[in-house]
Amino acid sequence: MSSSKFNFKIHVFFLVASLARFEPSLGLYLGQRHVNIVNKLENHETLMIHCWQNSDDMGKRYLKYDEEFQSAFIDLFTFQHVNIECDMEFKDGDMTRRGHFLVYDSSHDVRTRECYKWCNWSVGTYGLYAYDEVDHKWDYEIPWPSNNRF
Repeated sequence: MSSSKFNFKIHVFFLVASLARFEPSLGLYLGQRHVNIVNKLENHETLMIHCWQNSDDMGKRYLKYDEEFQSAFIDLFTFQHVNIECDMEFKDGDMTRRGHFLVYDSSHDVRTRECYKWCNWSVGTYGLYAYDEVDHKWDYEIPWPSNNRF
């Protein structure tokens, strides 16, 4: 291997390694991301959640009030596309509310404000709320769909 190709590879490695140290406040985060979804249904009902990362089934869970679903993965820009989708369902009185939600996609934003290391979602009676790591507040993001079929 020529010296210039070797030097280029070394420079690219150190560039990626230095970028991986950036914190969310700098607008970039490379490293382990966490997607957390917590049941905050006001009526304290159990939330059924069934998620997939890419097309890998992550299983179905039943979350009591304040319990959460968690997933962690390494996000490396375009080297690996990560997509997490979830079906959710709960009883709201006599009605069953259902929805299919895209909660993370490395190829485009699914939230008003980006998530960096922690992609926290709260599920309420009116929809999903996303936690903003910079402002430290919850933003209402996604309503429950009016069409209650998966």
